[in-house]
Order: sequence, then structure tokens, then C-alpha cells
Amino acid sequence: MPASGSGRGSASREDIDPRYIVPGLSRGLALLQLFPRSKPAKTLAELAAGLGLTRSATYRLVYTLEADGFIARDAETRRYRLTSKTLDLGFEYLHAQPMTEIAQPFLRVLSDRTNAAAHVAILDGWHAVYLARALPNAGLVSNLQLGARLPAHTTSSGRVMLAHQDDERLRVLYDRLRKELRGAHAVPSAQDFQGQIAADRKRGYVFHHSTVDPGLVSLAFPIRDHDSRVIAAVTVIVPEKLSEAIGGERALRPMVYETADAISRKIGYRG
Repeated sequence: MPASGSGRGSASREDIDPRYIVPGLSRGLALLQLFPRSKPAKTLAELAAGLGLTRSATYRLVYTLEADGFIARDAETRRYRLTSKTLDLGFEYLHAQPMTEIAQPFLRVLSDRTNAAAHVAILDGWHAVYLARALPNAGLVSNLQLGARLPAHTTSSGRVMLAHQDDERLRVLYDRLRKELRGAHAVPSAQDFQGQIAADRKRGYVFHHSTVDPGLVSLAFPIRDHDSRVIAAVTVIVPEKLSEAIGGERALRPMVYETADAISRKIGYRG
């Protein structure tokens, strides 16, 4: 089966021709990624260290981004922060995806039926990226935010999308995961990874005990386009005790399937 359409239009690392790369642009984008939620303000020295550049080279990048309104400097602390203009780029991306508008009413119904958080995610490289959600009236059951990016093999939505990649794409993704991740998120052995992919593909959905938020479980089904390609996934995330109270995997499975199928048919899937 062809690879998911979520990555269409972007070159893989193997296809990149360095002759056409603009180094300054790449460094500027890399700088914007140096402001994690855990430390949103950084000094020029910290930014230079993060980029592996001199202070003078980093200052030119910072000056440009500040002039264009993407970062701002606090005069008292002399630390830089991202501005809302940077956030605007992310939200424009989210809202430019037609999937979010199509899926939203279906997610609302699913969340109300299951009393769980319902999400739509796409596969972007080795990440599952969450583009749309509906939360239960009972309140927040998960810290998963719009735009969150999680290693695909650690989530139900990511796993169900990985299960529908072709073998060559899976080899590339596995190599990336193995190089990028350590600790709790480390990718399993190649044999275990392939075994999980095969089991998920055969089952057609994934029921998963969260390693990101212990005590939560999730269940995901794929969303298909008019060519039957898997382009996204629907998942519900619910406290394990609540899941057990409403019937667990057996109860959640048909509701999530119906939602994924309804969204798929809305975008042209015919089975």
C-alpha cells in the first residue's frame, strides 16, 4: 500500500540536494525551535550554544527574527522569547488543513458518546501530530494539546498510521526513531517493531495503554482518502478506570470505527 498522503509534497532527507539549501534560513528556523515550553526565554549565549554558532553569527539571526517580529527581547533580563507571530504560523498550518474542519463535528459526537477526549492526528515523519480535538464536558482527561508531536510508535494513532506505511518507508522511519530517541521513548528492537507493525496491521486498530500519561488508555482507527490511502487517524483518550466502567476496548472499538469511517467517507473514501 502507498505511504500515507500526509507527507506528500515534502522531500525526504535522502532526496535533499544541498546546492539548493539556504543556510541562513535553515539556521533561523533552527533558532526558533530552541524555545521549549520548559524554558521559553533564553540568552544570546544559550541560543549560540544551541545552534553551535558564534555569538556574532547568532546575533545576526536574532536581530533579523526580532526585526521581523518573530522573537522579542526583554530589556531587563536580556532574554529572548518567541512572539505570538510565531504561534500564528502554527495555527495557520493547523487551520489550513481541511481535515480539521471536516473532522470537528464527528469528534464532538464521539467525545460526547464516550466521555473521552477525541483527536485527529496525522503522520509527519516519525511524529504523530494532533490537529483537531473535542473534549468531554466532564473536563480535561489528557494534557495532549493541539499541535502536539509525539513519537509515532508510542501512541495508538501513530501506531495505526505506521501500520499502513510500505516496508521501505517503515525502514526509513525506524532508522530515524532509533537515532533520535532514547530512554522511555526508545524504539524497540527491529524484530519487535516489525512484529508490532504486523499485529497492528492485521487487527486494523490499536488499543494502547499510554506511556506519556500513565493511567490513560487510547483506541485509534485510520482515516482513508478517496484512494483508500491512510492519511490520518481518529483516537479517543480516556482514563483507564472510566474505560473499564463503560466496557473497555469492546465498547470503544465500534464507536471509534464509526467515526473514522464517517470522516473517511466525507472526504471521498468508498471502501
